Amino acid sequence: MSRHTLAAVAVLSLCVAAGAATTITDPALRDASTLELTTTGRKSGQLRTVKIWFVYGDRLYVQSGKEGKTDWYRNVRATPAVSVKIGEREWRGTARAIDDPTEIARVHELFTQKYLTARVMSWFGGGFGSGKVVAIDLQ
Repeated sequence: MSRHTLAAVAVLSLCVAAGAATTITDPALRDASTLELTTTGRKSGQLRTVKIWFVYGDRLYVQSGKEGKTDWYRNVRATPAVSVKIGEREWRGTARAIDDPTEIARVHELFTQKYLTARVMSWFGGGFGSGKVVAIDLQ
C-alpha cells in the first residue's frame, strides 16, 4: 500500500472515529465506476444491496432511474440509514433525496461528465444521467 493510500485511510478512519462527516480523498475510490448501496427494505426490513453508478462532488451522489420507482430509492425514502461500499472500503451514511433543481442539474452534469453512456444517451434524449438524485452523507 502506498504512503498516499495509507494517509487517505488514516484520514477516513479519524473522521469515522470522531463522528465527523467523512470525505472520500482517495482518487481511486472517487473514480470507481460503481458502488454497492445497502438499504433496509421498506416492507421486509431485510438488508438489500444494489450495485449502482455514483459521482462524488462535495458529497457522494447516486441517482435512481425509473422516475424514482426503484426499490432502493423507495427504501431510502422510508429509512435513510444506508451503507456504502466502494472497492474494499465501507462506510455508513444517511441518504436524502435532493429536490433543489439547481443541485439536481449540477449532479446530472457530474454523471454525464463521468459516464460515457450517460453522455451519449443525453444526446439522444435517453434517461441516463437524469434520474432522481440522492445525496449520501458518509459517517
